[in-house]
Amino acid sequence: MSEILKSIVLGIVQGITEFLPVSSSGHLELAKFILGEEAVGEESLLMTVVLHVGTALATIYVFRKDILEILKGLFDKNDKESKQFTLKIILSMIPAAIVGLLFEKQISDVHRQNHVCLLHAHFDRYLVVFC
Repeated sequence: MSEILKSIVLGIVQGITEFLPVSSSGHLELAKFILGEEAVGEESLLMTVVLHVGTALATIYVFRKDILEILKGLFDKNDKESKQFTLKIILSMIPAAIVGLLFEKQISDVHRQNHVCLLHAHFDRYLVVFC
């Protein structure tokens, strides 16, 4: 299979799974494995990062009006709702940032194992169904 076709398939997998209650990163790694992706290390990581950046840009584009309203509200002295919303978003990221910084190597090592990605994807699915 050509590299362009593999890239298209991976883009489709990322696009479909990003907004579903499943692990898009896990599905991306499984798709790479199924497609026989031979890239290792930084090359494979680069592909993953490019796909996630594309998703982020598409999301920003779709929600651009909402994002602009929130940003305008941050500079409006009377808009306390936007300020509270932004503060809640920032506070919600702190635990993930701490865990990521403290356990970066362990998390990276675990996610390089395909069977762990599969188990993680199943765990996420059951968590969403039962919660």
